Amino acid sequence: MAESGSHLLDEALSPQRIFLTHARSKDELLSHLITQMGQCGEVDDQEALRSAIFMREGLMSTGIGLGIGVPHARISSIRRMVLAIAVNDQPLDDYESIDNQPVQIVFLVAGRPDQQSNYVRLLAVLSHVVKQETNRQALIQAGSSDEVYEVLRKAL
Repeated sequence: MAESGSHLLDEALSPQRIFLTHARSKDELLSHLITQMGQCGEVDDQEALRSAIFMREGLMSTGIGLGIGVPHARISSIRRMVLAIAVNDQPLDDYESIDNQPVQIVFLVAGRPDQQSNYVRLLAVLSHVVKQETNRQALIQAGSSDEVYEVLRKAL
């Protein structure tokens, strides 16, 4: 799994889509990530992504527990599966996580509808990494986007 996990991460993520943020609400954080992802060259319709992410959040929060949020959408205006990450400077109480804990690390995943297999595999890779407390703490304590990227790479 380590090799395929590394490959998936390399394909979907670059350090330029990792952000140390100072958001004060879930909506502010998600808006920031959507805007940044819209500027990465892989998203042809940023507003379609925004609509899909917020519609998904309206159905059920993507706060999966352990201080982690994984907003995700599959829309046709994505060129290839992409991932953006935010590590917020403080936990967000309004994220409505399933364990009722604030969220501090957010992985935004976007792909096309025909990318179901890799989409699910990437979500599994991220879940594997953040299940370990030491990985979550290392992500929160990282001082730069490059450090966050290295923590993820080493965890695989």
